Amino acid sequence: MSTKSALRVLTILSISLLSFIPGKSQSITEYGYPEHFIAGALFGGATSYLVYQKTNNKWKAWAIGFGASVLAGGIKEAVDPELLGGSRNVKDFLYTGLGGMVGASIVFPLNRKKKKEEGVNTAFR
Repeated sequence: MSTKSALRVLTILSISLLSFIPGKSQSITEYGYPEHFIAGALFGGATSYLVYQKTNNKWKAWAIGFGASVLAGGIKEAVDPELLGGSRNVKDFLYTGLGGMVGASIVFPLNRKKKKEEGVNTAFR
């Protein structure tokens, strides 16, 4: 198994395990903002990294990673009262989005993949 495949599997397993934890919405801190920021950063970072590996486009990867974290935060806040016994909180949603914005920025310092040139010219370089 290559390193890239192992990273994908680890990312998917981590997100899956975190999303299926049973119980009510509990937070470590009184307000829960750090947890939402960290969750948004992890989700946005993982998504943007995987998109960047497929597209080699940093801005597209950042936008999709950020959008995925905002979507996940919105869905969590929408189902929070019905399924998790909590309450809707706009600040939780905003902190998830902020974390996603920061996490998705992981793609900017990455090096671009070099395209393999084909043809006779590559043999003589």
